[in-house]
Amino acid sequence: MKSLPSKNSLQGRVRRWLAVVAVLVGMALLVGFGWRAWKQIQFSQRVARGEVQVETFRGWMTLAYIERVYGVPQVELRQALGLPATGFDDRSVRDWIKEENLDPEAVRHVIEKLILEHEPPSGAVK
Repeated sequence: MKSLPSKNSLQGRVRRWLAVVAVLVGMALLVGFGWRAWKQIQFSQRVARGEVQVETFRGWMTLAYIERVYGVPQVELRQALGLPATGFDDRSVRDWIKEENLDPEAVRHVIEKLILEHEPPSGAVK
């Protein structure tokens, strides 16, 4: 006949499993936050090298907004990106990328280039 495990041995097993689970959760958090930190460091390095210019524009901006804020005519933006000449004025850059299957990095570079070309000389008031 089998004897039932004692209360102390059962508590010991539960504690060991809880310790193992706690260590695994801790390791998962460490890996997750470490990965985020690594990606942030890489992003910061790209900004420092000038590959990414975070000051220029965001995906939520519309072409009309970019025209108003940065002085780049919508006509030029649409031509440079290969978009229809008119219509969808309320569509954001992110939506244009999705709808037209455009390369996000290429779109960013094109828009940043146009913004820099239309930038007033340093010291000039907008």
